[in-house]
Amino acid sequence: MLRTLQGTKPLSLALFLSIFSLSNATFLSAQEAEEGTKIVTANTNYQDNFGKSVAISGNYSIIGAWADDERGPEAGAAYIYFRANEKTDQWTAKERLLASDGEAFNNFGGKVAIEGDYAFIAAQGNDDFAGAIYVFQRQAKGDNSWKEVQKITAPDKTSGDYFGTSISVNNGRIAIGAYGEDDKGRSAGAVYTFELIDNQWEFETKIHDQEGAANDRFGCSVVLDEHTLVVGANRDNKAGSIIIFEKKETGWNQTLKIFSSDGKAKDKFGSSLALSGDYLAVGADGAEGFMGAVYIFDKNLGGQNNWGEVKKIQPMDAKTDDRFGKTIAMSGDYLLAGSEGHEMGMGATYLFRKDKDGADNWGLANKMNAMDGSPRDLFGSSVAMSGEDIFIGAYQSDRKGGAYVFRAEDKSIFASKDD
Repeated sequence: MLRTLQGTKPLSLALFLSIFSLSNATFLSAQEAEEGTKIVTANTNYQDNFGKSVAISGNYSIIGAWADDERGPEAGAAYIYFRANEKTDQWTAKERLLASDGEAFNNFGGKVAIEGDYAFIAAQGNDDFAGAIYVFQRQAKGDNSWKEVQKITAPDKTSGDYFGTSISVNNGRIAIGAYGEDDKGRSAGAVYTFELIDNQWEFETKIHDQEGAANDRFGCSVVLDEHTLVVGANRDNKAGSIIIFEKKETGWNQTLKIFSSDGKAKDKFGSSLALSGDYLAVGADGAEGFMGAVYIFDKNLGGQNNWGEVKKIQPMDAKTDDRFGKTIAMSGDYLLAGSEGHEMGMGATYLFRKDKDGADNWGLANKMNAMDGSPRDLFGSSVAMSGEDIFIGAYQSDRKGGAYVFRAEDKSIFASKDD
């Protein structure tokens, strides 16, 4: 069991940034959007990339460190954090997870997901980059520890498929991207879905883009809800696309392919995806010289299930190489977008609200920075959001990595001063 010290309780818009580790705690004052709690761990070593991936579900969160070398160089690790009271931001380290058969360069922890009692950790480098997902289950009896219960691989796995490039889990179903899969040409890509049946994640189906072609990288991103699956193909037609699938009795039916309204070569439209109700956000971190952009779509804009484009979002302070939108998350009426290249790679993360400054305007509500940020930290290289809780990874912070937690009981962080 890992040991940690807890951070302090937030105080509205005058919070304190608490940096806590498994061995010590340091407290630094913070102001406005530079609020939050920084999570680091004494187990983390130079270039472990702690914070490469983050995910939240209720009072549990998971943070990936895909270059951890416990099982060999870049074998990878992941850390489970727990919060006893959902009304606080006091997350404590629960345990460190390693793959039972972990090996060098597996990159276990490159992507993570968590839902209920299950945590999913990708190891894209497993088995000569065929890729794998490791499933850990919380043990209800005893100390609520997390135990590896299954290793998921593609039923037709092949080296270089990168199975686990992307993960999305929803209500007992998981979608897993493999952008290197070659059925429709080299790196055309595929997505695999699995269902939870009798405590085992069973293979459901394999999905391709009907128009898929070599180098599309279909599956570079996925997002899933009960009836809709959206898949990114960020090199399709050179600019990138997203493909919409709807769940029918016969399976997942491809219904629509969408390109951005102003797409250009190397935009990487579809690099990231987030879904909340009838709204879909799509990242294009290569747009305009890697300044980046996020596009918002409304499911019924222009007709039922038409997924019409609502708005293209770019921060007013965005610059070339910011890579805004490389990582995104949505919760309710809020959109979170990372910009890891901002200010010489120090990074920033932006929060937008659906009706800020007008109906469906998706106006800027806040910009978050790391209080202790420095160039090349890559703050915003991973993001997750659930309710009022925000996790932001900075996997190069102090060249070891870190993750930041933002929360405000009165939601003050979710509104700019003029609201």
